[in-house]
Amino acid sequence: MTKAELIAKIAEDTGHKKSDVESILESLGGVAAAELLGNGEVPFPGLGKLVVVATAARPGRNPRTGVAIQIKAGKRAKFEAGKPLKDALKG
Repeated sequence: MTKAELIAKIAEDTGHKKSDVESILESLGGVAAAELLGNGEVPFPGLGKLVVVATAARPGRNPRTGVAIQIKAGKRAKFEAGKPLKDALKG
């Protein structure tokens, strides 16, 4: 599904204008990013949540040159599926 298809489907299901739906999704992206930067979590009712997880420092390799490098510890966003989504995927 593309972004345009998602916007069209939500607009159709809710009766809102596509431009309104697009604005809401853009706002959601900004709100979610700000919350994750503060080490919070972002819930998506019926789906799951986005959480921040720490990554350990680890060895890596430059794919262009093949030189071994050390990758710094950091953080990344992770999606944790909720029970309703897991149950729906099980069939």
